[in-house]
Amino acid sequence: MKRYLIIMTCIVFAIAAVVFAYDQAYFPKRRATRVTFPFHVENTAIIEEKTNEPFLVKGVDVDSFVPGYYDTDHAVSKQKYMEWFEQIADMNANTVRAVRIYDPDFYNAFYEFNTQQIGKKESPLYLIQVVGVTDYAQNNARDAWSDEFYGSLVRNAKRCVDVVHGRQFLPYARTSGYGLYTRDISPWLLAYEIGSRWEADTIAYTDHKDDRTGAYEGEYIEVDGNATSFERLLGQVMDTLCQYETDKYAQQHLIAGTTQLNTDPFDFEPLYDQQIGKSASIDFSRFKAGPRLVSGLIIAYSYHDYGHDFSKDLTPDEQERLKGVLDQDNAGTGADPYLRLFEHYSTHPVILVNGGYSSSRGQTGLDGPYTEQEQGEALVRLYRKALASGLDGMVLTGWQDNWSRSDWNTSPYVEEGQQPFWHDLQSEGQGFGLLEFKPLGINGAIEIDGETQEWTKKEQILSCPVGKLSVQFDAEGVYMKIDWAKDVQFPVVIPIDVTPNSGARQIEGEPYTFDRDADFVLVLDNKKEAILRVQTYYESVRAAWNAQIRGSDAYSIQVPEPHEARFVPVESVAEGAIVDTAGHLTYFMPTVASGVLRCAKGADLYSMADVTELRLPWGLLNFSAPNQAAVHDDYYLHYGIESLPVENMYVGLGNADDPDIVMEKIKLPRWVRNFEYEERLKDSYAIVQDAWKEER
Repeated sequence: MKRYLIIMTCIVFAIAAVVFAYDQAYFPKRRATRVTFPFHVENTAIIEEKTNEPFLVKGVDVDSFVPGYYDTDHAVSKQKYMEWFEQIADMNANTVRAVRIYDPDFYNAFYEFNTQQIGKKESPLYLIQVVGVTDYAQNNARDAWSDEFYGSLVRNAKRCVDVVHGRQFLPYARTSGYGLYTRDISPWLLAYEIGSRWEADTIAYTDHKDDRTGAYEGEYIEVDGNATSFERLLGQVMDTLCQYETDKYAQQHLIAGTTQLNTDPFDFEPLYDQQIGKSASIDFSRFKAGPRLVSGLIIAYSYHDYGHDFSKDLTPDEQERLKGVLDQDNAGTGADPYLRLFEHYSTHPVILVNGGYSSSRGQTGLDGPYTEQEQGEALVRLYRKALASGLDGMVLTGWQDNWSRSDWNTSPYVEEGQQPFWHDLQSEGQGFGLLEFKPLGINGAIEIDGETQEWTKKEQILSCPVGKLSVQFDAEGVYMKIDWAKDVQFPVVIPIDVTPNSGARQIEGEPYTFDRDADFVLVLDNKKEAILRVQTYYESVRAAWNAQIRGSDAYSIQVPEPHEARFVPVESVAEGAIVDTAGHLTYFMPTVASGVLRCAKGADLYSMADVTELRLPWGLLNFSAPNQAAVHDDYYLHYGIESLPVENMYVGLGNADDPDIVMEKIKLPRWVRNFEYEERLKDSYAIVQDAWKEER
């Protein structure tokens, strides 16, 4: 027994020693005769070492999401990553961006793909590895010098270096990948990016509370005497990362600092500061390479299209400070005025990151929604504006759609924890990808294209003088096919009942009568125009946003009756103009008519001579978790949005010639991960592919 314990103790210590040596210990190479680096900076250009030519970044974010799993589940296989890298390279991209440490399958696939590319004498893909902190660290009550922020950022920086060099073992982690990392992908690393999107209030709190300001003189990164506390912190983190990689691996890579509009180095008029939440600044002109940095420093500007030229909204003092920059001629360049200003001001190469447009039908602003073609055209316009503004390239957001995201204007409507299991077409954030995951119905993919091969007689639920109505479902919504009777008269109405708590059997001022309470009515004015209306008691935008839209509480002023016969267009709330035409700050949010169905192939509605196909996204019908057949419960009973499981929905069909409408019962589906989908490249993929081919 004693011998057994001694042996087991030795084994445990041996394993611990190996893990420590692999994970933590290293032999410094400070005296190495040569430090290698695949890229370096000359003036404001990124130079590739092997060609000694400027490198233009054409990149895309690759996430770890697939349907049925959160992106932090890291459910993407190595083979799937390999397929995606092949498609990304075929798109004429040269860079991918990882927004955190992924699981080993990502890096193994990246290594294998690039090894194959080199074997075929084709160009590899390069990687931008983001080094970040958790949302909690950015939003807790402590400043950025706390261990949760600064300490975590330094630890993550070292972890990222070891992951890139294939010498890391990470135990289970909730917010990043974990496992054994053994592939050295450092030859294809473009840059380490410190941060992705900073929380401006955390920066402001740090700068206000902490007095560690002024110059920082690192061996690799220096920050001048005007540095704020947060800038000094960033300088120290960057310096630590560069020193760690140089000492341990005798290598250096580009180091990127991150900023965005509400942390840029400019001072705007107070109205605009207030609207964009600008409370702090990061000025990377205060940063420069230290004596031992041979790679270089770049800036990753995180972009959001506000549809507004902020270069015109600088304070008078700021205009005077930037006079030399503003006086530079931009006429005829096709540049974006703000990006041009930012590039002129910067002393380092700038790449644009997080540049994207969504093909979801939902929208958070007044621009959009975009079709897939419009998405591609907008991406190409932004890319060309970035180049015309003097930037060194752009990283698109993103490669694939991500169902686990929700937007500020849709998050009140959906049940937390269920997002990965269904595609909320009303959430703009879920549609930024160039690749979509198309759920399958019972007969395969349901396409809104006028073709009927995915429909059988089994899906028909009713026949009436107006026509025959068929219904089926997938993880995106409710699909209907109408086989029209001859000489049908419009308008045609389709009443829909989803909740037992409310609804109406008539429409105010209309001749229709339903045999049960309807919560929604889809009104088709003709075969190409349709709008979804909701009974006022079940109007979700009123329940969640009435104070922001109209300035009054939804639960105390003029509460609708549960069964009143008034139906209003389905709307969603959006971000409006920052100031009105008179130059005053806007206080109320505008709404957009999200219930209007777009008529086009692949959109919401498409008609042939005698057949119409249409899709109603789950979100339009107030489903909070369609995979659990859960809808919004009574808003005015719960003083907010709660979920109610239901078993069935009811649908009818009629017009003025057939106004007494019988609504048929349809059993709602339920699913978790047991649903099928197929991947499909959007039309935007080919548009970006063609544009990048011209500039390859």
